Amino acid sequence: MSNKKFDPFRRLEELPSRVYVILGILCLAIHVIICTYTDISVAVCGLILIGIYIVSALIITMVVHKRINIFRNASNYSEEQNNGVIYTFRHLLKIPYAVVTEKGKIITVNAAMKNAAGAAATVFNADIKDSCGISMDAVISHLSTKVIDDDDDEAEHDGIQILKDKALICELGGRFYHLDCHPLFSKGKMFYLLMFKDITELKALSETHRALHTAVAYIVIDNLDEIAQYAQVSYQAEVAKVDAILKDWAKELGGIIREYDRHKYVLLLTRKSLLTCVRNKFEILDKVRQITLGDDNMPITVSVGITTLGESLAERERESLVCLEMALQRGGDQTVLKNETGTFFFGGRTKSQQKRSGGHSRVISTKLCSMITSSSNVIVMGHANPDFDSIGACVGIAALCIHLGVRVKIVTNLNSESFKACTGRLTDLADYRDIFVDDVTGLDESEFGTLLIVVDANNFRILEAPEIAANSFKTAVIDHHIKKEEFEEEPQLVYIDPSASSTCELISEILEFSIPIGTLRKEEANVLMSGIMVDTQNFTRTVGTRTFAAALYLRSAGASTEYARTFFDQAFEDYHSEAIFGTNAEIYGEQIAITVSEGTGSPNDRVAAAKAADKLLAVKNVNAAFALVTIGTTVHISGRSNGKLNVQLILEKIGGGGHFDVAGAAIQESELDAAKTMLINAIDEYIKENKIGK
Repeated sequence: MSNKKFDPFRRLEELPSRVYVILGILCLAIHVIICTYTDISVAVCGLILIGIYIVSALIITMVVHKRINIFRNASNYSEEQNNGVIYTFRHLLKIPYAVVTEKGKIITVNAAMKNAAGAAATVFNADIKDSCGISMDAVISHLSTKVIDDDDDEAEHDGIQILKDKALICELGGRFYHLDCHPLFSKGKMFYLLMFKDITELKALSETHRALHTAVAYIVIDNLDEIAQYAQVSYQAEVAKVDAILKDWAKELGGIIREYDRHKYVLLLTRKSLLTCVRNKFEILDKVRQITLGDDNMPITVSVGITTLGESLAERERESLVCLEMALQRGGDQTVLKNETGTFFFGGRTKSQQKRSGGHSRVISTKLCSMITSSSNVIVMGHANPDFDSIGACVGIAALCIHLGVRVKIVTNLNSESFKACTGRLTDLADYRDIFVDDVTGLDESEFGTLLIVVDANNFRILEAPEIAANSFKTAVIDHHIKKEEFEEEPQLVYIDPSASSTCELISEILEFSIPIGTLRKEEANVLMSGIMVDTQNFTRTVGTRTFAAALYLRSAGASTEYARTFFDQAFEDYHSEAIFGTNAEIYGEQIAITVSEGTGSPNDRVAAAKAADKLLAVKNVNAAFALVTIGTTVHISGRSNGKLNVQLILEKIGGGGHFDVAGAAIQESELDAAKTMLINAIDEYIKENKIGK
């Protein structure tokens, strides 16, 4: 293969000789024609044509050589200019660049690149990865895809940071650069021009701006009035201490705090300061918790809602109120933080105190009645695998709808043993003969004017018929479980009170304010009573003055605790299923009982697990108990606590949820031993986070 340098003017220089030949042939042909068909002398004709040939050849030669000189001069001038540009580009341009092969081997670099990456790393045929830490494969892959999540300011590709403007970031000599890649094609080969734009100062400015981004927090002292009434002491001195702690905390963070209402504060702080709080897991909660009231040393707690989301302070202010509401709905004594990566929870170590005032229940009952009467019909629904609290709450809402004259249906599992046990006499009443329906019928009942009332659950994924909730235009939620996450679409009414013993307690309060005395029938009252009894373990756990007040109201309506207790009678198979747990119990960390069972195949194994966990709490020095049972391919976990440990926070770490002292989780496609290991890891994490001695 020839290695001669390509000359673009060679063919132009060869053009006259070709023209001479053609012109000579043409003149010869003319000479033959003239001599054949005319009387002109052969010699005279030949001399004339030779003269014409010579003159034409001279003219062609002069024209061609003149054009060649013009083109060659232009080319030489252009080459000189290009050489100057290349020299300037390589030696004077301050933007580092490198030309590399597809394999990332360096062909050439400029002086700025050598200064940035070092001469040793930029020699000919060196790998560009040694200079900037990025392989050529990653660069080419990014060049061909350039796919990035528009919601992220930054992303990663093969471990390489990518900014939102789709430029790779690398580091050369301690400075940061945007890496732009431009493909080049020369002599049948592909090369790449890599240009490095210094963004060190811009990156530092961006990080500074991000660190100084203002976060908005709302802070409220939890149930201070209720605690003071219970302890029967004055709390002004303690409030002053809490106020001082909060203000000192704000000062340490370089923030601004103002008390905008009684025992309520708003705090402005930077993202950098917020990061400090996250790292110490909002230790301000622990500092405030050390302030106690009364002889029982009941701790004062605060709830915090904080966010960095929102383009404006007004948007962040609204979002932080949502976070605060979630913190209160989860029981207080905690921080709910919402940022670009999700929602995070800190604290929740103390059990929420019951509110003695019925004012809130009165407000809720008024709004709920208004929503019911303005609806064409009502669908009431609890969680799947209904217990007595879920069924009782549904019946309570149905009683309210019947009183208000609005058509109502209760969607439940008609084959549930709990349902059959507590609704036997209820279905004999005319109003309840057709009121209980399955999920298919319930979906048929749903229309534009339907009000869906969800009870004893705030996670729509565990409802008896989630598809009904997904298609509901108007929804209300009444529950006593701690709220785990935000609703996809905010219901028109949300009444979540983790301090209540049961949802039936909340519904009983609403009924007391909504319907006349004597309206609630004893069959309805018995089902509501059973809900309170099952969640309080026959009034021995999580009870307060509101619990007994609700029970007294139900008793006045004809409810009988003796009769309601018969709902809990179990078959021998269930008794046997429950007994298995007792043989497998063990103590973990000196204060937590764990028991497991492979299950008996009965659908009531979950109930047996819950009862086993309840019984383990009676063991001396046991503050929390967990029972695990396998049902199909799912391991169900029931957690119980005596109020010293938050089982809800423990099970939340493995996808569960519930209440401070009553919680559960379901681990799909898991072996029993693997689920137990996950539970123990969650317990260890909880103990470490809350600095609890095993």
